[in-house]
Amino acid sequence: MGGGFWRLIDHYIVLCLFLALFILTLLGVGDVRTVSLLGLLLCAVGLVQAPAVAAAGAKIDCWILGSLLAYNLLSAFSSWVTFGNIADGYAGCQLIWPLLYLLLAGLSADEQLWLRRLCAGFAGLVALAGIAQFCYAVLTTGNARRLAGLLGNPNALGIFLVVGWLIWQGCRPKSASSKQPNLALNLWFALEAFMLMALALTLSLGSFLAMAVGILILVLGRKAERGCSAAVVYLAQLLAKATFGVGTGLLLYLAAARTDYSWLCLPFLLYALAVAAGWRDFERFLLAKPKAAVGLAAFGGLVAAGLVLVRPSSLATFAERLQMMSNGLSYCWQNPLWGVGPYQWRGLNMQDADKFFNTWHIHNAFIHVWVELGLLAAVALFILAVRICLKHLRQPAARAEFGAFLTHSMLDTSFFYLGITALVLLTVAQPSQTFGLRLSCWVWRLLFGLLALLFAWNCYCFVG
Repeated sequence: MGGGFWRLIDHYIVLCLFLALFILTLLGVGDVRTVSLLGLLLCAVGLVQAPAVAAAGAKIDCWILGSLLAYNLLSAFSSWVTFGNIADGYAGCQLIWPLLYLLLAGLSADEQLWLRRLCAGFAGLVALAGIAQFCYAVLTTGNARRLAGLLGNPNALGIFLVVGWLIWQGCRPKSASSKQPNLALNLWFALEAFMLMALALTLSLGSFLAMAVGILILVLGRKAERGCSAAVVYLAQLLAKATFGVGTGLLLYLAAARTDYSWLCLPFLLYALAVAAGWRDFERFLLAKPKAAVGLAAFGGLVAAGLVLVRPSSLATFAERLQMMSNGLSYCWQNPLWGVGPYQWRGLNMQDADKFFNTWHIHNAFIHVWVELGLLAAVALFILAVRICLKHLRQPAARAEFGAFLTHSMLDTSFFYLGITALVLLTVAQPSQTFGLRLSCWVWRLLFGLLALLFAWNCYCFVG
């Protein structure tokens, strides 16, 4: 026990990043005071670790760090013009992202793998907590609502689970087909089942669309590696698992929402737990019986149809988002340099002749940033996305994860949830020692020191 504890302490930056992700997930779109205090603590960690990081020869991608810093500086400038300070806009919270990237650069390849595993496990635990929350709410209130979970919004939770599921695919154990009993391995596979079940409870069709994009990218990656036949089998296995897991979650929702007896969710909850307990055996079955996987995958259309029937307003919601984007585009050139200002689009939409959408964010990250923060901030965000696609997506799972996140960010507000973007940043923007710029110790300290001053200023603004 003692030796294991000290080994854990040796990798304390991994733990710090994971705890930061946990806090950011709970904060939703953010709280400047909490994020600033968290930023100060992480800057202290970075200052202490700077000599070791510099000695290890860690490198950063200047395009990634530069895009993150440029985006935040432009965002802060827009806040200053609008509010007279930098704490009331987006930069006060989103400044945490370049700090996370700098700390990520101090991790070895093995530590980055462990961080991805922690992120996947965390997503699974969020799913399990969400399922428990859903059943508790049904039993105590008698009402079944879309699962919002720790993130407080069904659509945000949906894409969080999709990203977590795709991270899980990238760090799945190689001994999946082993018949040796292993409790830890069974629990790890059960987390995948929980993520799929909880995803169904969100009824977030935008998240399912993002998931479909991720699956397509995974299959294309398998085709490039092993050929068409292997890709078809892999697709069938993925769809079979998605059909079974999502279908189980949908049954749980229907038992709670479409009957007069809320307690009926309990038998289906027990069934869901049994399914999760046997998920590793189910995985082995699909690997051994590819034809059965194809047959089960064929039922995916029924599950998809069931999701649409349970939430028939989804098509109207999609059309409304297109109208929202059109409304946002009408403000893009009103002030192209620093935008109309953070949180100002809602007020403009309330006063214009267009439909009032009753939301703070346009459901397209690039359009929203262009409208409120200006064209240059949107360009910085675009460069960041392109650079990650070109240089940092070395594995199919990482490409699938980022593709799903981009898809959802252009249809919803997932980008503005600190925990979701931090989850993606920590698992796809992986610095390495093979390319990038190696910084000296004093440059590392300078970067962490400057960020610490900005976080301290934000704290002062609120205290003052």
